Parts: sequence; structure tokens; C-alpha cells
Amino acid sequence: MGSGRNCWALRHSGVRPLLTEAQAARFDRASVLSRVGPAGAERLDPWHPTRDMPCRDAQYDALVDSSRAGHANVFATVQQAVDHCLGMARKTESNDRMFIAVAPGLHEGLVYLPKLAFSRVRFTIFGLGEAPQDTVLHANIDAEMPGDEYANRFERQFGQSDAAVKEIFQRIAARTTLSTANASVLRIEADGTQIYNLTIHNRYNADRNAATPAGLEKNHAGQFAKGQHQAVAFLSAGADKVILGAVHLKSFQDTLYLQAPDKFSTVRSYLFDCDIEGDVDFIFGQSTAYFETSTIRAIGARGAHCWLTAPSTNLRTSFGFVFDRCDLTHDSSDLARRGVFNLGRQWFEAVRASPYGIAPVRGYAVTLCSESRYDPPLGSIAPASLQSVGKCVFLNCRVGDHVNIAAPWDDWSGPGYGPDGQLLPGEWQPRYRPVQTGPKDMARFLSPWAGTEALGLSECPDDDIWLGEYNPTPMLNNT
Repeated sequence: MGSGRNCWALRHSGVRPLLTEAQAARFDRASVLSRVGPAGAERLDPWHPTRDMPCRDAQYDALVDSSRAGHANVFATVQQAVDHCLGMARKTESNDRMFIAVAPGLHEGLVYLPKLAFSRVRFTIFGLGEAPQDTVLHANIDAEMPGDEYANRFERQFGQSDAAVKEIFQRIAARTTLSTANASVLRIEADGTQIYNLTIHNRYNADRNAATPAGLEKNHAGQFAKGQHQAVAFLSAGADKVILGAVHLKSFQDTLYLQAPDKFSTVRSYLFDCDIEGDVDFIFGQSTAYFETSTIRAIGARGAHCWLTAPSTNLRTSFGFVFDRCDLTHDSSDLARRGVFNLGRQWFEAVRASPYGIAPVRGYAVTLCSESRYDPPLGSIAPASLQSVGKCVFLNCRVGDHVNIAAPWDDWSGPGYGPDGQLLPGEWQPRYRPVQTGPKDMARFLSPWAGTEALGLSECPDDDIWLGEYNPTPMLNNT
């Protein structure tokens, strides 16, 4: 796109788009969750999930309780209970909902819920404790784990699993390294899955040397502040109509991944009364999700910069992430108290070379292509990357003092913004993209490409809202 001095796409100060009451009204729960399918051609499919949860004495098809394992329909692990329900579905070709109750305690291991080709069986998994922290599903797994390490560590627990579960395990084990999309404690592929009253904890401690730039030292807890330390607690892998109620999700980087079936479509999730914590991009993905009356907790103790969200919604998809009446709080660490964290940054997914700004690389140029690549000084960008604009709105939320109010939204691979909202000094990165609050920003920043069909702007309303807040209020004393 040019050469010369370092230029950060015309913007040198932060923005805080505040919505009007009329604009905020577009993001009511019924509207956000009413559409699903291909970007730009979503079908109307009204979905009205409730906040009802199974009571502790509800009927179930399988119980997870290691102290009683071996009794009828009682299993030592959650995955064994899932496999039992899958076996029942295979025998009966049932489309019924299967209920799995989990006794209080610590439950080790990964859990995979596949989508069956022959059945639309749906799962409800619920903890029997008085509170979510009483029933904990946990494991240690990260994106840079080699496939053979994954196989050695987890093969035994999948040895007697259903064929559909084994296929997932074998596909992941065959990888050189797992990648973020395969590094979760709980993986949901089955539509209609419901999870209630549980804690899901990825115990990875951000300590893998191979995932860390050379020269960095660990902190007192044995953690690195920077590097490729993605470790997902909960992954919705293209599943539609997923509900999480009173679920605690714990990790550092990439805690909650809400993945779409592909880069040009969406599915839906509804989360209420949840507690989600992490640091780097810890709520992220391509799909549509509505978060209600939940706590979103930024963790600064590791020393990493924190972005609460990293949506990569396709620009033709109607809605991304919506947070309604949520508490945005933090762990009271020194870094959090500096007020430098961000509500989010729009994930420039799979980008290799950016068309934004002016690169200080002689001969640098980027063209549209079917694949995103960068062989300096020439690069290409695919429509899937260009259109992953990321949409996220906060409604009536209480905002802690960890958020940089002058610049709550951050650039992707930019230098960042100070507490006064001014752009910080920093070196240009080939994956850079500025904050884009809507289509007009994209058209302005990419004015030479504005009429290019691959941008997709002609199909996007001029007043489409990609980022915004409505009626934010300060959280006094972070409580």
C-alpha cells in the first residue's frame, strides 16, 4: 500500500463510541439471537433461551461420581458419562436430550461432545454442588503442545470412547502442535448443548519455554508475560444454540473461544450469570453470543496486557458479542490498577500482511488473493481475513478502573494507547489494523480499495455498529 514514514492509518488517539438509546435498542437479546447461518444471508430462526437451570435433584441419564463409579449409570469421568449417552443414542437413534449430573469435587480430564451424523442428540451437563466452584472440570493443555505430547498425556482417557469422540482425539493427536482451536478442556460440537453450575479451568500456567520469545524471564509464579500461551477452557466448535448458565471459566490467554462453523457464517450462544476470567483476548471468536448479568474478570497478575475480547465477526454477519448488564472487574493486581487494559481488539484473523497504514518497508505492497501471505516486501490478504472485522457491544455494564476509558478499544498489533488516549510509540507490525467502529472507518482507512468487491462494504449498511457502549457506569472500588 505504499512506503515511507511509519503511518498508523490516520488515527493517533483513542476512540470511545457511545451509542444512543435508539442504537442500543437494536441489540436486545431476542434480535441478537434470532439469526443464524451464512454471513449476509442469515436465516431468521427465533431462539428464546431461558435462564432455567436443572435443580439439584433433577433426573439424569448419567451421573459422574468417582466414589460410586461402577454402579448403574454412574461413571468416574465426565467423558465416560458422555460416551455412555452417545452409546444410548446410537442404539435408539434418539434425538432426545441427555442429562449428565456431576457430583461436587475435582474432575480431571478433557471432554469432547461431538455432533453425530445420525442423531441430533443434545446434552445438558450440570453440577450438583451448591455453587459453580463446588464442581470443577480441569486439565492442563495449551496451543503449543506437540501432538505426540497430547497423545501420550490423554490417550488413555479416550481409549474406550465413542467412535465420534475418538475421531476428534486422533485428528488432534496427528498435529505437529495443537493450535488454539484444539487446546480446550471442554470442546462442544453438538448443537443445543447446555452447561450449568460448573467451573471449567484450564490449568496451563503460561510456562512453556517453546511458546515464549527468547530472553524473557518467568515471574514469581513461573509464568511468562508474553508469547503464544493460548489455553482454552471452553470451546464451542461451531455449535448452535449453546447455553452456559452459572458457569465459571478460568484460564489466562483465550479462556472462551466461540468459534463459527467457518469464516463466513455464524452460530449462537447465550451465557448468563457466568464468571469468565483471563488476560489476553480471553473472550474471542467469530460467532454470535449474548452475555447477560455476568462477571468479566481481567487478570493482571501474570503481567500480560489484557484485552477482554477479540471478536472476529464477519462484516456481513448481523451481530457479534453483546454484553448486557455485566460487571467488568479485575484481580486488583498492580497492572490492572494502572487503568491500561482494553475492552477488546478486533481479531485480524489469519492476517499476514496488512493493507492498513504506510509500512516502513521499501517496496511493501499488499494485494487481494485467495490466501493471506507475506514474503517481504510483498504480501497478500484473503477476503476471509479482510472481512473478519469483529463486532462487540457493551450495554448497561459496570466498568472497573482497569479499563483505559480514553481508549477502551485497541488496534490489532498496534503500539497501544496511553491513559490520555494518545498513541504510544512503537514499531510497525505487518499484521497491524486500527480500531474500526463501523463500515465508514474501513472505507476511510482503505480508501484505495473502497470499491473493491472483496471488501463487502456494498452489502453492509453505513450505520452498522461494530463497536460501542451504552450507559456504562463506573464500578466503585471494583465491587
